[in-house]
Amino acid sequence: MTIATHIAAATFAYPEVDTDTRARLSAAWRGIEPDGATFVLNTCLRTEVVVAGDVEHLHDRLMDLFDGSPDLGAAKIRQGEAAVEHLFRVVSGLESPIRGEQEILTQYRQTLYDASERGAVTGIFAKLLETAVAVGRQARETLPDSPHDSMGAVAAQVVGFVERVAVLGSGAMATSVVRALQGLPAPPAVTVIARSPERVAFDGADVWPFTRAREALEEYPAVISATSAKQRLVESASMSEIMAGRRGPLTLVDMAMPPDFTVEPSPRLRYLDIDDLARMAERKPRIDEADGIVRAAAVGAHHSFVDHHQVGPVIGGLTRQADEIVADVVSRFGGRLSSDRDLAVLRQTAHTVARTLLAAPIAYVKHADRAPEAVDIVADAFGVDG
Repeated sequence: MTIATHIAAATFAYPEVDTDTRARLSAAWRGIEPDGATFVLNTCLRTEVVVAGDVEHLHDRLMDLFDGSPDLGAAKIRQGEAAVEHLFRVVSGLESPIRGEQEILTQYRQTLYDASERGAVTGIFAKLLETAVAVGRQARETLPDSPHDSMGAVAAQVVGFVERVAVLGSGAMATSVVRALQGLPAPPAVTVIARSPERVAFDGADVWPFTRAREALEEYPAVISATSAKQRLVESASMSEIMAGRRGPLTLVDMAMPPDFTVEPSPRLRYLDIDDLARMAERKPRIDEADGIVRAAAVGAHHSFVDHHQVGPVIGGLTRQADEIVADVVSRFGGRLSSDRDLAVLRQTAHTVARTLLAAPIAYVKHADRAPEAVDIVADAFGVDG
């Protein structure tokens, strides 16, 4: 007896997949039809697709999700424990340029919540994904504090000492940027530019509508774009016009994916995209306690996922078979008994004998150190198919 017990995942992430490729994939994205077994995490630096299925199923889902994009060949494919461990490392911030960054955990939790609400992930697959949150928190507790604790903090430090900064966007990343700017030794005046300014509020910051974005680009010394737009906010020609009319230099930090701007080289424009920030934030990877925590948790979580599909049906089949035998015995011999009390004793005795006989094989297939073929052997021996 063989039961599908696969986890497969595809990664499109910095630095292996460059900005242009990730931008094209983002443009090709056409949404996810909930099937209970597909999870997608999109951030400015990575896209992670995880499915409860084999690599062939993963490929089919990728073709659907990204409209058959030719850039799908850029994916790093993982299976089984490797796929689970990588996901746990991502959520723990161990795959981020800033080791242990908090933003990725926040993004993951919100994405998982939304996926669960839509029915995109369900059952044991959802439980596996939920385990990553607890693992991420545990791993972070072992990591030292860093002055660069988020990509928002890196962006804030890039703009340096200026009098005012405009932040385009009002979501989680933009909020992180605003907080980081306000935490600088000499914090600038911050203006947040939002699509629905009436719905957002930032302590200590002005809020403008998006119709004033060009004004900020023309007048502010620094602009940080942290939107979730799927198209360019300003094309190259428009940026050239803006730069021609400016009185001073502009630092433009583009954290969006795909990027919000297309720019031409200019001596008065300092442009940095999300990959530039990642390179500034990167530290050499190291092995520490957090890696061991994540590895052990991934092994256990994958084992539980596989057991749910392999062991659960076999145990269920054994217990159903035992219950059927008990019912048959009671039916055959119950008529010879003189009272309901004797019938109850017969039923309980038969039930106890059956479950006692099954205790050893059930304990064996549940044991973590069982032989790989143990489930199939027990299933064949007892004639169950799950």
